[in-house]
Amino acid sequence: MSQSRAFRNRRAFTLTQLLVILALLAFALGVLLASVSKVRQAAERAVSQNNLKQINLGTIKTADDMNGKMPPGSEGLYPGIGLVEGNGYGPCLFHILPNLEQNALYKSSMLKVGEVNIFAAWTINDNMIKTFTLPADPSGEPARDRTNYIANGLAITPTGAKFPTFYSDGTSQTIFYAECYSQVTDSIPGGGKGSTWNVTRRWWDNPVWIPVQSPLMFQSAPPPDEASARLPQGFLREGIQVGMGDGSVRFVSDSITTATFYAACTPNAGDILGADW
Repeated sequence: MSQSRAFRNRRAFTLTQLLVILALLAFALGVLLASVSKVRQAAERAVSQNNLKQINLGTIKTADDMNGKMPPGSEGLYPGIGLVEGNGYGPCLFHILPNLEQNALYKSSMLKVGEVNIFAAWTINDNMIKTFTLPADPSGEPARDRTNYIANGLAITPTGAKFPTFYSDGTSQTIFYAECYSQVTDSIPGGGKGSTWNVTRRWWDNPVWIPVQSPLMFQSAPPPDEASARLPQGFLREGIQVGMGDGSVRFVSDSITTATFYAACTPNAGDILGADW
C-alpha cells in the first residue's frame, strides 16, 4: 500500500464517528435556536411592557387633564361633557392619543356633527399606532388599525370613573389594560375579527355576554383559532402582562387563581389579592 493511500485511510471517519458528529451538531443547533428564541421573547416582552406603561400613563394623564374624569372604556363621547364643541367620540385608546405624542393625529379627526365640531375615532381608523401593536401577534398579519391591548371594563367604565377615588382597592391593585391578540375567532359584540383600536375590545364589562360570575380569566399563548374576544391573551405560555392603575406593569403567571385575577380586575370591591399575585 502506498504511503499516500495509508494516510487517507487513517484520516477517514467511521460511520459511528460521523453519526456522533452529526448528533453533536444537531444538539448545538438546538441550543442555539433555543437561545435565539429566548432572546427574541425577552425583547418582545420588553416592547410590550413599554407599550403598556405608555398606555397606562397616557390614560392617567388624560384623567388628570379632565379633572380626574377617566375616558370611557367603550366608544362614546368623553363622559360628563356631552355633544359640545371640541369633545371626542371613541373608546379609551382614542381619547388618550394626545398624551401619547399623537396629538396631531387626534386633531386631524375633527368632524362636524350638527352645529359643532368633535373629534371622531372612525375618521382616522386606517392609522397604525405603534404603541398599540406588537409585531409578535400570532393571530394574523396585523392591519394598520388593530390593537394588542384590551381594556378592563370594570376599571375603565363606559361612563368614565373618577380617578383615583373610584379605585378604593388601590390603583396599584387594579388592572387597567392587558395584552390581547388583534384578531379572534368569535363574533361577540365588541370583539371578533376586525376589532380595531378605535372600537376597543373589553372584558368583564358586559354581563349579557360576559357573566361576571363565570370563571373567565385570560389565555396564555392560545392557538390563534382558539383565541376568544371574551378574554385577554398573553403572548407567552407562562402568563400575561398587564398594566396597573398606578402606571406600573406586571407579569401575571398562568398559575394564578381565578379569584385572585378577578380581585385584581375589580376597582372597589374590597377584595384582597391572594398570595399568588
